Amino acid sequence: MIKPIIRLLLISAVFAPGSALADAEQAHVQFCWAMGKFDHTIYFAEVENREDRQASFDTLLEISGIDHHAVKCSASDSATHRLARTELLKNWRASEFEIVNTTFLSDLDY
Repeated sequence: MIKPIIRLLLISAVFAPGSALADAEQAHVQFCWAMGKFDHTIYFAEVENREDRQASFDTLLEISGIDHHAVKCSASDSATHRLARTELLKNWRASEFEIVNTTFLSDLDY
């Protein structure tokens, strides 16, 4: 149980906000995720070229009654995001966690 969590934390460093120094002209992607406290599930959402959606994602989890650890979000240019997302999802799939893409729900204006 500890190994997958450590791996997730290490991979999440790839999405650190410091890597979000992309050109204003370049497309940017915000990627948010949270781990369920009791259900071994990782919930995530992503949005391109939009305002900060962290509050919307957090609200979605709250009104859905999902007990979760703190929401983590990062932003990066599209190319960096695709590479890091691929690696992150690969590692999530290799763990005991289930993965739930909530993008279509968390893009609502809560």
